[in-house]
Amino acid sequence: MRINFSQCALVILSTIFLAGNSRVSFAQSLYNAGGKNVEIKDLSPSQQQQIFDIQFEAYEKTRMTVENMIFENHVDQEAKKQNKKPDEVVQKILDVKNPSDKDIKKWYEENKTKIPPNLKFDDIKDKIGEVVKQEKMKSKRDELLEKLKKEQKFTFAMTKPVAPVIDVKIDGFQSKGKADAKVTIVEFADYQCPHCKHAAEAFKKVTDKYKDKVKFVYIDFPINPSGISKLVAEASYCAAEQGKFWEFHYKAFESQATLDKDSSAKLAKDLKMDEGKFKACVDGGATKATVEKGRAEGERIGISGTPYILINGRKYAGAHTVEAITAEVQEALK
Repeated sequence: MRINFSQCALVILSTIFLAGNSRVSFAQSLYNAGGKNVEIKDLSPSQQQQIFDIQFEAYEKTRMTVENMIFENHVDQEAKKQNKKPDEVVQKILDVKNPSDKDIKKWYEENKTKIPPNLKFDDIKDKIGEVVKQEKMKSKRDELLEKLKKEQKFTFAMTKPVAPVIDVKIDGFQSKGKADAKVTIVEFADYQCPHCKHAAEAFKKVTDKYKDKVKFVYIDFPINPSGISKLVAEASYCAAEQGKFWEFHYKAFESQATLDKDSSAKLAKDLKMDEGKFKACVDGGATKATVEKGRAEGERIGISGTPYILINGRKYAGAHTVEAITAEVQEALK
């Protein structure tokens, strides 16, 4: 629970650059070589993203460090008031009941796609209980922090870095929503990525809500070493030929835990497609080029993991929840 303040100092010092600038500009000078001044905007899309990722990580680490300081200061003050050791105060503040079997089962059902299929519920029940308890403790800590910040009229002085606008080539990929919508969301994802599954569920709800205001573009970026997500991605374009891309897309994510090399054919049958045409399309291999095109575009802009999301060309680094994405969309609509 205690913080190493020498580490805190290093984190803060590493981000003085950010703190000293009200907004990090991509027209900002980065370095000078051979008499030529190079600005961040002069870099390639992937290099611009790398710079942003470094800045954003520093921002987040500093923010969390500051919040730890607020919490620890409160603990120290309470320890003096109560004539107790700081650890005793922390234990009291974060005291929560052990999770019930119902809580543990609920967590398992919500997260089982992230758990290796060889691990059964009864085998990891106790471990899940520990995780659920930790989450409850964190929730109590976060609630206290929000209360303390409100009481102290706390404001964080560092400005959140702004991602560069990247021109993503989206022609030829599947999209939904109004073509000239004010907000365009582009997602690069992998059908076997658990976080992509949660993102898919959230984006479906968001795009259903903002039908005329948001255009959503999906681009495959299969990186799972099994190769199954790549096969599913290729087959999804065969589903598109029969006007059933999105049905296939969502069904594939729903079936993530059981996806195998035969899943595409099973999905086509479940969705009542013309199975003969679907098989001929898959066997023909013409859709492989589209999937490869998506992967190449992802690599061009510096993607190394999934899901990778851009909202109006800027990398989205928030949570993959309906609430968080909706808030970002609302901001982009202003």
